Amino acid sequence: ALSISAAVAQCAPKCRGKCSGRCRPAMSKCGAKCGAKCGAKCRAKCGPKCGAKCGAKCGAKCGAKSDAKAIKRPAGYSPAYKNDPKMIAAGEAVFKNTKLSTNGMSCATCHTGGASYKQTFAKPFPHYVEMAKNVYGLPSVHLDEAIQMCMEGPMAAKAFDWKSADLQNLASFVQSEQAKFAKR
Repeated sequence: ALSISAAVAQCAPKCRGKCSGRCRPAMSKCGAKCGAKCGAKCRAKCGPKCGAKCGAKCGAKCGAKSDAKAIKRPAGYSPAYKNDPKMIAAGEAVFKNTKLSTNGMSCATCHTGGASYKQTFAKPFPHYVEMAKNVYGLPSVHLDEAIQMCMEGPMAAKAFDWKSADLQNLASFVQSEQAKFAKR
């Protein structure tokens, strides 16, 4: 098996540039690791074959710069997530739902058992998140903004409506996961 860096290096010549039609053939040969070089536009065009696991493996290096407005809380927004067993259980179902993405991913694809979280995940939100800084130019994000970032980025999907029960439940679940991660 190739290391991630070796696979990316092998794929890079095929995936650089605008990706367009060259990306899909490269994906069938090189797999998801090529997504780091193809970027967000390519992942959106090529779907699950183009960088499905890019977020987990490449983090902030994945994709082009994006507009922070896409993930920032709207003015007057007040989160409604809390440590409620019903919300946490509903959020876990959202966490595992692959139908939310356009590429067959779920939150659990990258984050099962606390995987792919940096040590900053143990800190209270808002806090620094590498992908938020490198892709959106944001020095720190709230938990719900981090969720929106993953929806827009690695999951290649539309962000949740800010009033969505799914967003509030998912944030409740991830907050419970954060508490477990912090105790490690």
